[in-house]
Amino acid sequence: MLSKIVSKYALSDLLDTENGLAIADPNQKIIWYNKSFKETLGLKIIKGKKIKDLFPASTWHKPPAHHKLNQSKIKFNETLISPDNKKLEISALKNENKIDGYYLKILKETQEKIINPLDAELLNRDLSFQNVLQEVLSILVTEKSISTASEEILKRCVAICRGNFGIAIIFKEDKKNEYVYFDEYQHLKNKKDAEKEIKASFLFLKKWFEVNKHTLMATNEPGNIAYNLTGALQSQSLLASPCFYNDRLLAAIIIGKGKSIFSSLDLNYLEKFAMLLALAINSDHNKELNNILESRLQQAQKLETIGKLTSGMAHDFNNLLSSIFGSLNLLKKRVPENENAFRLIDNIENCSIRAKDLTKGLLTFGKPTPKRKEIIKPNNLLNEISKVVTQTFPKIIKFELISEECLHNLLGNSTEIYQVLLNLCVNAKEAIENEGKIVLSAKNLHVNEHNLIRYPHLSKNNYVWFSVKDNGSGISEENIQKIFEPYFSTKEKETGSGLGLYVSYGIIKAHEGYIEVSSKPNRGTEFNIYLPSFEPVKAEEKTPPAPSEKIILLADDEMMLRDLLGELLESQGYNVIRVASGKEVLTVLTEELKVDLIIIDYNMPEMNGLECIRKIKELNFKMPIILSTGSLSAEEKFNSNSGGISSVLTKPYEFDTMLNTIQKLI
Repeated sequence: MLSKIVSKYALSDLLDTENGLAIADPNQKIIWYNKSFKETLGLKIIKGKKIKDLFPASTWHKPPAHHKLNQSKIKFNETLISPDNKKLEISALKNENKIDGYYLKILKETQEKIINPLDAELLNRDLSFQNVLQEVLSILVTEKSISTASEEILKRCVAICRGNFGIAIIFKEDKKNEYVYFDEYQHLKNKKDAEKEIKASFLFLKKWFEVNKHTLMATNEPGNIAYNLTGALQSQSLLASPCFYNDRLLAAIIIGKGKSIFSSLDLNYLEKFAMLLALAINSDHNKELNNILESRLQQAQKLETIGKLTSGMAHDFNNLLSSIFGSLNLLKKRVPENENAFRLIDNIENCSIRAKDLTKGLLTFGKPTPKRKEIIKPNNLLNEISKVVTQTFPKIIKFELISEECLHNLLGNSTEIYQVLLNLCVNAKEAIENEGKIVLSAKNLHVNEHNLIRYPHLSKNNYVWFSVKDNGSGISEENIQKIFEPYFSTKEKETGSGLGLYVSYGIIKAHEGYIEVSSKPNRGTEFNIYLPSFEPVKAEEKTPPAPSEKIILLADDEMMLRDLLGELLESQGYNVIRVASGKEVLTVLTEELKVDLIIIDYNMPEMNGLECIRKIKELNFKMPIILSTGSLSAEEKFNSNSGGISSVLTKPYEFDTMLNTIQKLI
């Protein structure tokens, strides 16, 4: 029978050794197969088996479309696909409507794959996302404004994630955060209210980002993290993604949906956009820093060159002056007593003394070295200057001293620092023609990796920052560039007084400090001086974390008491998360937020405080827990059998006692 079928239907494919081939009789029983067919199925006995037994429907299925075979006298009947993407072609061998048998062919690999509609959609979104990324990168290369770049990123982010609006919050040291919006369809009715709520949630969001380092997904459901923020932004769900660069939080992106929930794919897209925004902000900071450093370097090189020249000149002048002073001494001894002659000699001597003072200033500028060093109390120094200024300056000029109470000590020459600050006040007075105001201020400054970009001329350290500011005539940009050069002055000769600014520059440099000036014509001038603080070397001590770094989870079903206690704790610098039930406590803890301490009320609905504490311990959380109760007897019972309770507080609370307890526990 087999030979008849082969000759009748000219099955030349039987010579194919790559694919599995078989022939079945009219009853669909296998009568012949090749080696590849047997290896593919992995069965010992194949001959005599029926097709349906060899290829069960549970594992072999029909593809969504069929393609006919181009073989003569063979009519295609069916195609099946295996889970590992092998294709089986079954063809009926017919002659005048009579079936002589079946021809089976297993293709080891097939390019025909089933494409799920959902997979196709995801593929299209990924392709769109790749195109958008290229657009954004092109924009970042050419765009100089961070606000514009942020808006372009938000625009594409909202489109890809199918949101209704986007907000970028750019964090700035000691400045107001910058808010950038993309709200094409005016979903946010009141942006001021939105900013207000974001500011209220700022500490919580920043702490959450620093702990978790990934995107926060929030929904408009009670008990959900950032529930208040979601409601304030009129959204059903929010995604808030941090923009980190080298562990520095530079910004955050928030996108919202009004009537649906974001998917994990949306979250993934948003995190990539956040990385791009962080890269853009860091690049902008680097450009700004490079410009500042370049300007400072040019100024420093210029002053260094001038310093070398003036130092050499000063030494030569000193040699000449030494000869002049020696000659004057000889003249006084040899010239007969003559009033006119002695008057001329005294005049020469006075001019020589003035020349000596000038060369001394040049030497100070060229090679600044501090004189006798001592511990300087800046507060005392400022009070002395304030007395002199208020007693000697015209009354039409208002003088204001603004100073922190405990300024860092300095190491240096107090007389020289006094002269520099007083000289700047005198210069400010002379820049004011009629009525005006001079403000002398001082505060402590800590320069670290977070704010170093704002002070590129300083190293990481503690400083005392002095400022002398006036609202006088100001200085032109041209003159500011040479303000610290020797003998340069904007004053008329007959009105000049005090130290030259080049001498002030030398004194500050000798104290390892820095002085800079900013001014605009007719708007006033401000001199800023940064002097390193004196800190005696002492043994390292581990200081406890500041309260602002700690998060307290407060659970109480009485809203008024919960809010009052929360405000009191926040006033002490703690971050407080308020919840109304034990279930909400467990929800917050399972959201990967690191809580430092929990305060739980004993009497709460659904789950009381003890049950909640038991659940917390079952989840293996180790943070200290304070149980609050209104019963003294209950306090004794809980203390005798704590069950994970770190401390018990009795209502009404004594806030000082509570603070002491919290400080001991964390």
